[in-house]
Amino acid sequence: MKRCLLIFFTVAMLFTMLIPESSFAKLLPSQKEFPNAKLLVSGDSLQSEIGKKNLVIIDARTSGYEISHIPGAINIKFGDYFNPGTGLLPVSELNSKLSAAGLKRNLTFVIYDNTTDSWGAAGRIFWMLEYLGCNNVQVLDGGWDKWVADGKPTESTINTLPASKFKASIKASKKATKDKIKKMLGKKNFAIIDSRTDEEFIGWQLYGEARGGHIPGAVQIPYAWFFNSDKTVLNYNSLKNMFESRGITKKKEVTAYCTVGIRSGFVYFLLRLMGYSKASNYDASIVEWAADSSLPMEKMANYHALVYPEWIKDLIDGKNPATYPGNGYVILYTTWTARYYENRTDYIGTNYETGHIPGAIFLDTYSIENGPNSEYGEGYMHPSEGNVKPISELQQFLGNIGISKNKTVIVYADDEIAMMTAGRVAWALLLAGVDVRILNGGYQAWVKMGFPVETTPNSLSPIEFGDSPGNPQYLATMNNVRDIVNGSVSNIVIADDRSWEEYIGDSNSYYPYFFALGRIPTSKWIGDWVEIVRPDAQSLRTYTEVESNWKKAGFSSEEKIYFYCGTGWRSGLYTFYAYLLGWDAANYDGGWFEWTYYPENPIEKGTPQ
Repeated sequence: MKRCLLIFFTVAMLFTMLIPESSFAKLLPSQKEFPNAKLLVSGDSLQSEIGKKNLVIIDARTSGYEISHIPGAINIKFGDYFNPGTGLLPVSELNSKLSAAGLKRNLTFVIYDNTTDSWGAAGRIFWMLEYLGCNNVQVLDGGWDKWVADGKPTESTINTLPASKFKASIKASKKATKDKIKKMLGKKNFAIIDSRTDEEFIGWQLYGEARGGHIPGAVQIPYAWFFNSDKTVLNYNSLKNMFESRGITKKKEVTAYCTVGIRSGFVYFLLRLMGYSKASNYDASIVEWAADSSLPMEKMANYHALVYPEWIKDLIDGKNPATYPGNGYVILYTTWTARYYENRTDYIGTNYETGHIPGAIFLDTYSIENGPNSEYGEGYMHPSEGNVKPISELQQFLGNIGISKNKTVIVYADDEIAMMTAGRVAWALLLAGVDVRILNGGYQAWVKMGFPVETTPNSLSPIEFGDSPGNPQYLATMNNVRDIVNGSVSNIVIADDRSWEEYIGDSNSYYPYFFALGRIPTSKWIGDWVEIVRPDAQSLRTYTEVESNWKKAGFSSEEKIYFYCGTGWRSGLYTFYAYLLGWDAANYDGGWFEWTYYPENPIEKGTPQ
């Protein structure tokens, strides 16, 4: 018997030696900086190796393969290998299916999809094959998108492989389970990445999940963030900063999840590419987790007030999306461009006239204020001119433009400070007692979805706003702030949301009409408005990150917060963000301008001791 085995292995070795080395694929990395760079293959390298022995190219797209694909590629759809909410099929079924597809563990695999449109399909199959024991699995950088954009060859021939014998060798550590995650929650050496969108993370139930929200402690990094504009993977330093700045370090055991483990499969691939030695994919993901009521979940307290493009599209199409009370709606485009000193209240000169969401009406931010005597930037004669109108006057104004207390109002902006602009107006509507929502991502998010736009201006007929006391608890007056400064009120703190230079008295920012330096005594710095928005200023930063930063700065949800800035804009956005979080807060709308207008009000300067 031993002699027979020796003869067999000798013959096998001689046969292998007879095959020219050039017959086997030699794939090159597209980005050499990664610790496991070989996992990410360049298009040029793959093109030069097509047809080589041992190389299997897998097209992971769910559609389009029959029309065109990379020459020689076979089509494998991730949906054939799992059940949503439970994860991968039993190993025996996987062995059978993969054998029928002609796969063997010792082959070299290069997988591609159409990147952001595939929701991580290539990463999901990459993870599955590694979990099943395959040792030479790679992903094509840029996928089908870049392959086509670069003009590389394609074909429409349907390719198949002869049936083979696939026998899995399970790498159990690569597959996370709900029991393992539950056991590891809260441990310092464990991290979870939620690769879903903002709306899913904060609480919206988009795909039949039993509960909305996320696993406690999860760090949100949306799948779409991982790509450059040409659909290649971000470079090493960008990904390193993205992960490590959020506490996802190589010292930790890291798992990823999404809805049913597809997008998170790609996160697993990136972790492997980055050299993380303890990475896994929770393939049953939030569908399984949410279905088990014994498992904890978290969500933004007032997530309903932060909507997404599809939600608005459903409204326009006559549907009744979740949390919509059904009493009618108004879409409000807002900016500050109209100039009252020219007696103009129209939209001319704004982005509204070049394109807006269908049905949206225009609102100038000045119209909710008492009214400046001249163009913003040249000066207010008195701080109250920039303050929001009294609630009764605000309600009357809203009625005049077609907004009543029963209407749902969606606010969005499209300028360089879009979320600050929208936040200022949304806070005023909240003060007036309106069911107000902000479109997260603004107009750019709407356009990115490919939804229709219009240029025709819209207006609504005046109506009665309705009898309502509004929500005065969201507005702080100068006397309210004085009570805190002189110590007559406790359990309320003052939050300065200007820049650090303004807070310590080195700058008064961009205000040319008053020059006082310093801060309100007892106030604590919470960060400038850029701390709560993403770099494009069109969307809000992940709420768990913001909440964590506020707590680190010494603020608590157990205390009421009075936010202030220069003239109430930044603090309006902060107050609305606090409302989203469920924190008790108010906007000192008079701000630093009003406080310093009265010489009897004390000020502080310098770095607090």
